[in-house]
Amino acid sequence: MKTAGPVSSPQLPPSSTLAATGLLQVEILSAGAAGLHVKTYYSERDSQTHDSSTSDKMVEVSIAANGTASQITGIDRLSPAQQFAWNHWLGRFTSSMAFPKGGVHAGHKWETSEPETDPSPIAALSWTKKYQYVRDEPCLSDQHSQKASQASSLPDAKVCAVILVRSVLHQKSSPKNSTPDDYKLRNLNTRGSAAGKNETILYYDLSSGLLVRSTEDAQQAMDVLIALTDGSNSVRYALDAKSHSDILLLADSPQSAH
Repeated sequence: MKTAGPVSSPQLPPSSTLAATGLLQVEILSAGAAGLHVKTYYSERDSQTHDSSTSDKMVEVSIAANGTASQITGIDRLSPAQQFAWNHWLGRFTSSMAFPKGGVHAGHKWETSEPETDPSPIAALSWTKKYQYVRDEPCLSDQHSQKASQASSLPDAKVCAVILVRSVLHQKSSPKNSTPDDYKLRNLNTRGSAAGKNETILYYDLSSGLLVRSTEDAQQAMDVLIALTDGSNSVRYALDAKSHSDILLLADSPQSAH
């Protein structure tokens, strides 16, 4: 991150690296045609030893039938890195809920478009996601066999559907006037641009439909000037972020850990 202007924030270093590794247990409180209500327990205990010396942090969320999340409570208990990890899990957990209703098959390709829901100083951002059902393969590939042996708690190797997702962030607002409505209410104007590309690989157990594992590499950038409407003050932010995430299903995590 780079900033330019009369305002500086010591809490925002020019560059930083965040990393989070944790165990997330999921409890389905209710399920129906309208969707799910889920309670999760996030901890930093080692997935092999299940050391419960640290207390779990509980987060609840309601998930609509189309995968849209709402009524998220408790996420403020997580650190920024943990929130990043939890949101990645949520996106992968709900991804199949947006698949074509008629089902998918090997070789099938489809595309979706959805708005960016996270707050941003750039208005009218949306994601175009291109999906491809690449092939079927054993759920645990060679590159994960060592991890599986160490954890000794992964599901038995079964056949998985491999889904590749390529996502591109688009900006519909003009770079010369990209002010969101909530910024206008605060007498602020913004101008700038944002872009991003993500590549995600999802592995679904064909026998259960469960997400067994996923990997994602993402790169996003934003360059924006935020100014008072009268032009008396302004600050420019230039951000460049990269991330990598791995999610792996553990079959026998302790039910009473929380």
